[in-house]
Amino acid sequence: MPDLYLQNCRVFSRFTTPLSEDDLKAVRIACSLRRADRFTTLAAAAVKAPAGQAFPATLPPSTGLITVSAFGPHKTVFATLDDILDYPEDMILPVRFSHSVHNAAAAYLGTILAITGPTFAVTGFEAPLFAALELAQTLLHAAACPLVLLIGIEERGSLTQAAPALAPERFPTEPEEIVCAMLLSTEATAGSRRVIHERHPSTSTSTGTGTSTSQPAAAACTLGLSEAAIRQLAESDNTADLRL
Repeated sequence: MPDLYLQNCRVFSRFTTPLSEDDLKAVRIACSLRRADRFTTLAAAAVKAPAGQAFPATLPPSTGLITVSAFGPHKTVFATLDDILDYPEDMILPVRFSHSVHNAAAAYLGTILAITGPTFAVTGFEAPLFAALELAQTLLHAAACPLVLLIGIEERGSLTQAAPALAPERFPTEPEEIVCAMLLSTEATAGSRRVIHERHPSTSTSTGTGTSTSQPAAAACTLGLSEAAIRQLAESDNTADLRL
């Protein structure tokens, strides 16, 4: 497989550039997202928010698109399930139901960005970003598209609040809300960064005897990114290899 290169990146999080509700409101207006849920708006904000680093205004129509999330639009899913339990079938809101599926955000993004390349919505509880990067690399290697836009989204809600109790070894604290946009290719260009993706990124620690051991890096978000990796993604002037 050819190497994977990060051509452009935006990361919105507490550790980098946070997204305010005013930012999301501006995205809703600019992208005509009147009925979209917050998860979809976060996905659109990854490339359309006025804040953050510069990002290409347009992309080739054949660009591939991958959205990745561990929990997906879980707030919308739970609201839909509450409606199903509380109301007769003919009173369930169809708009809310249609936004409760994982690929709804990808469909919106394809329309907003006018791209028609291969589109996937990736989800998983174990290293979902690794799976998405592998898929991007496969699409590029197969010449299915010249570029891949990978959008990672994790929205804070009841599931993220419960994560420390459900999986304390993985989430000692509540996972962060994060939105990232990664424009990927297999071509090394000026300013691009080679991406080295591992299913279980590790950090080295000293044992005090002159040796070191490796242990899994603590995930700051459900995508599997550590705080250090999130900060490195935001370093636009850094051209060193990026290990995720």
